[in-house]
Amino acid sequence: MEIHWTDGALSLHRPDDFKAFKVVLHDAPRSNERLQRAFDDVARFDNDQVCWVSQRGLRALAGPLATPQWLNDLALMVSKARPHGWIDDATGDIRAHVERA
Repeated sequence: MEIHWTDGALSLHRPDDFKAFKVVLHDAPRSNERLQRAFDDVARFDNDQVCWVSQRGLRALAGPLATPQWLNDLALMVSKARPHGWIDDATGDIRAHVERA
């Protein structure tokens, strides 16, 4: 599953791939208010390589794709990621690798 930022807009790519999770920034400068605003309700960035994606924000991006089966698959992904430290215990946010395209 990939969250893409392009020209200020977020979109969800490969929504049914629960084995890979990343954020892809297309032509994004290192420090950009538009980038931060776009991710306000979706993710918080630790640095240029790591961000934490909220499950609520991810479900919102999925929109009608967030069927009961999709939500079950997301819960399974979270349960498998937790032992690796990829889930923030306080918020439930999911750790994602950040790539610049």
